[in-house]
Amino acid sequence: MKIGEDANLCAAWDFQCHDGSAWPDRVAGRVLRAMHGRVVRVEMDGPQRFGRWCARIEYGGWLRVPRAELGGLDIHGAQPWTVVAWVKHDSDRLWQFICGVWNERMKRQYALFTHGAWASDWRTWERRAVRARAMGYVSHGGHHTPGHPACFSYATGGTELRVGEWYCLACTYDLQALRVYVNGELDECEGSNPFMYGETIYDGGVDGGDFTVAQRCYRAWEGYPEAAPPDGEGFSGWISGIAVYRRALRGEEIRALALG
Repeated sequence: MKIGEDANLCAAWDFQCHDGSAWPDRVAGRVLRAMHGRVVRVEMDGPQRFGRWCARIEYGGWLRVPRAELGGLDIHGAQPWTVVAWVKHDSDRLWQFICGVWNERMKRQYALFTHGAWASDWRTWERRAVRARAMGYVSHGGHHTPGHPACFSYATGGTELRVGEWYCLACTYDLQALRVYVNGELDECEGSNPFMYGETIYDGGVDGGDFTVAQRCYRAWEGYPEAAPPDGEGFSGWISGIAVYRRALRGEEIRALALG
């Protein structure tokens, strides 16, 4: 399966072409704009899945598509989805946001994270400590899960991700369960992946979240998006591709994408 062979593909970035600060979407022409000058194009040091280049994101750098330009990236309501990203971490710091529409000002929709500190269990709605896992989030109400201090509706994989290694990470949501995949395989984790969940997705409206890469819209981030992001969180490393689909891909389709 090739990344561009699906009618439900709504955005795809391969980071091959840019003008120094803007990275065009191969599907709809929307642009990821690099913020704070800390995102550069460099040669791949691993499998050239999309070509010779990838994006190098230094800590504190990030990319953004403004809310008004989201189009099909504004995924809400009874809409299945899939996010796939090809990444290599340069750090094992906590709460590394990969991409999604995840505005922490009570406007959360969907997101792909890694390195969260806790795995949520759909059977008990309790959490346990983990490290260096892939995580796929969805929010029904746009804020924390009722009765809990944070959003607990997310799948957590079982694999500990290693710094300096390329991974194909994916999350799907079919309105019945969230599923996280690592290198094309369902990354099973008892009670946490698959994560059974049957709610619709929050509609952020005109003032909802942007689509961002490497940093989420953090509620304590004063001066967003012009000001520098807060310390302590966010992805840093390399990204060679991102794809967003408005359907839940099947396991064999994700495996085909991962294998190229």
